[in-house]
Amino acid sequence: MNRLNQVIKMVQRGLYVYPIVPNGKQPIKDYSYLKATQDIALIKRWFMDEPNINIGLNLAKSNLIVVDIDNHNNDLQAPLQSLSNLGYNLPSDYVERTQSGGLHFYYKSDGIPATRKTKFIDGVDLLSDFVVTSPSNNYRVLNGATLDDIPQAPNWIIKALDNRAMPSDRMQDNPTPYRRYYTGYLIDEIVTGVDAGNRNNWIASIFGKLLRAGASPKNAYNLIHLINDNYVSPPLETKELDTVVKSILKRFINE
Repeated sequence: MNRLNQVIKMVQRGLYVYPIVPNGKQPIKDYSYLKATQDIALIKRWFMDEPNINIGLNLAKSNLIVVDIDNHNNDLQAPLQSLSNLGYNLPSDYVERTQSGGLHFYYKSDGIPATRKTKFIDGVDLLSDFVVTSPSNNYRVLNGATLDDIPQAPNWIIKALDNRAMPSDRMQDNPTPYRRYYTGYLIDEIVTGVDAGNRNNWIASIFGKLLRAGASPKNAYNLIHLINDNYVSPPLETKELDTVVKSILKRFINE
């Protein structure tokens, strides 16, 4: 099947396409993914004008999501292993090899807005806006897969694109697979935060622990302000915070 017929088959299956410069990623002049179409007559004119065009997909209009695995340093296994370590699986039988040697894992999902989360983790981007796709030059579907093989998107991808999940989220669901130290427990205590009922004592405790962990008084003071702003609800007023900090610092110096 020639490339034009492949693209026609794609739009007949509900996908929205737009033209990209040959061997590139930039849309042809006056086009963008926002102008992606299913107009077969127009698509035929694209190929008449330039038979070697690449093809882009408007993912959101096509109800698709792509997980983009970069081929940095010719090592695809590193990002895949990082995802696996965090409990994020990529169950897809429809995978494309990209021009740079990376991988595009395709998933179905209705109603996802056009967005992307670059560097979800190192080497992994999550896309629901646009992507270069086969039958573009040097893009190919692996293992003879067809559009029928595209599965529904795993829930973690949808949550991540909606800014409701980050890589650290899955870590709290699993036992810590390594030995924990004092600093780790302290970080957990800080991020857990405190509400209005015990703010002063909590701030005093955290500031003292920062000093005992070896932080310089200046750095501990700067950090406690960030902690107060982000993990104390509602934050202490600066004057009250400074009173607590000075009290603990004086006690620490006199120990």
